Amino acid sequence: MARRTTRFSTCFAIALAVALALPAARAGEQHKLTLDTYETALLEASGHPNELNRWHGLWAYQNGRIDEALEFFERAAMYGDKLSQHALTLMYWNGDEGVARDPVVAYVWADLAAERGTSQDLLHLRERIWQELTPQQRRQVREIGPGYHARYGDAVAQKRMNAELRRFMRNQTGTRVGLLTSQLDISLGRPEWGPGGAWSGIGQIRTTGTEYYAAHRTEPAAYWKAEDKHLRALFEGRVEVGPVRKASSDSDADRDGK
Repeated sequence: MARRTTRFSTCFAIALAVALALPAARAGEQHKLTLDTYETALLEASGHPNELNRWHGLWAYQNGRIDEALEFFERAAMYGDKLSQHALTLMYWNGDEGVARDPVVAYVWADLAAERGTSQDLLHLRERIWQELTPQQRRQVREIGPGYHARYGDAVAQKRMNAELRRFMRNQTGTRVGLLTSQLDISLGRPEWGPGGAWSGIGQIRTTGTEYYAAHRTEPAAYWKAEDKHLRALFEGRVEVGPVRKASSDSDADRDGK
């Protein structure tokens, strides 16, 4: 049986991340992750280590630092980030630059990404990969899978993330410095105009405490519900599976992992 692969170009990866962070975006659009967008995203992801590490991973991936991308995606995966687990699935399944193709590890990540059962596309991808595994590879999955689930599965990962959400909520602006409805200025710690009058291009994000500390950003049940909703909308009808093809080094096409 011919090997199968799921496309994971840099542009597609960025589109996925932007679509999750900005619900109004469409997953089919192609986005370029600029430095401004990246640094702004980090500010908006404050207090959410899954999102912070996901963005770091995407930035590293776009800039060709594949080892760093793997490390950041794995960190995000420890906090139940299904998009990062999906990214790891594709990197190991395709055999990205600097990543040895490993269908067994790819399936384990696919199983983790689909474990909530809220995304039909992730479930479908997991089953398609399983069908491509040999009997020996399936035995290997059963051997190593429990260890991955003990570290990255929702039973432990969501507890880690819930603790971070509660910590983030405790740091909210309240009676000590003003009302939650007051305007907040969130900055990178440097002015818009740097030394010598050079424009940094970043500046501040303006929001309100009510928006910044909304339930879907601070309360575990509401947060996970919002995450699953965005994930379903993001992947709906857009997971492509096709034959492995040889690609040139400067192409965004699929890699055969050789």
